[in-house]
Amino acid sequence: MKPYLNQDDKYLTAQGLITTLVELALSRGIALHKLLRGTGVFEQDLMSVQHQFSISQQVRLLTQFKQLMKSADSGFLLGSQLANDTSVAAQGVLHAAHIGQALKQLHNLRMQLAPLLFSYSYVHNEQYYIVLQNAVGLDDEISQYVMEIYSAAFYQVLKKVAGERVPCQFEFACKRARHSQEYEQHLGLKVAFEKPITRWVLNKHALRLTNPAFSSFRFSQINSQLAALDSANSTFVEAVSRLIYQNPALNLDQVASQFAMSPATFKRKLKAHGVRFSTLYGEQSKRKAIYLLAMREQCNEQVAMRLSFYDIANFRRAFKRWTGLTPSQLKG
Repeated sequence: MKPYLNQDDKYLTAQGLITTLVELALSRGIALHKLLRGTGVFEQDLMSVQHQFSISQQVRLLTQFKQLMKSADSGFLLGSQLANDTSVAAQGVLHAAHIGQALKQLHNLRMQLAPLLFSYSYVHNEQYYIVLQNAVGLDDEISQYVMEIYSAAFYQVLKKVAGERVPCQFEFACKRARHSQEYEQHLGLKVAFEKPITRWVLNKHALRLTNPAFSSFRFSQINSQLAALDSANSTFVEAVSRLIYQNPALNLDQVASQFAMSPATFKRKLKAHGVRFSTLYGEQSKRKAIYLLAMREQCNEQVAMRLSFYDIANFRRAFKRWTGLTPSQLKG
């Protein structure tokens, strides 16, 4: 098993997002050749059970789909349809015994089901938080579109597993969308924008909601099939991000060394993936600072030291730049 996947590595099947996207586009009268133009995906590829696709091809398809659909709700429609995915990976989530197990399956199978995102999860004050981040380099518009797709899919999956609507709060780091009514229509009324980070929030008691259709035999059968899947556990961008999060004192040269690359090669690889080290470093520092301040209730001095700031004023300025808030404002 490779330690991580590059965005051009081909390992994805057509099942899941690609097939769902194509079916929805065709149902709206979009010609297949227009959808596939410039994506590096061909019609015969979609018909082959052996053909594999890369994350970069998936992103190009999504971009083309968004442009051709020309509707504010297309991301939410796509996400809702994804909850009907019949792939073995999706079934591994949908046939879980309870919501907590479904979320664990979703995390373990994210490289098949949602390779464009990765997450950190934690519990605080009776709430279960899932903090979302890009696992590949995406521009702001496509990044938010991906969040719409997977937020809608997540909301529908919770409902399918529990057999009932599961209250969930959605917080987005982006500015309030012009089509914010679509967010409320597809995600419920607990939607907020311009937050420091993007995250999904559940009451922790929801994790115990059971699946009324659960079959231990079926679930074991699916997991046996899943065991045969061979894929890396993360993308390159995720691997770098997690290393920075865990070791904020590391600089670019030291991180490059951890990946057995020279600094120049490492920077070229990051650029090829559409990201910069400074951007990843800032994102991970922001997320760690928010976690330590708001969840662990540490003081500014403790957090600054954990993030290798040796001047409190510099930490406050950096935090304000990352979030638009001071540490005191975040704590409320």
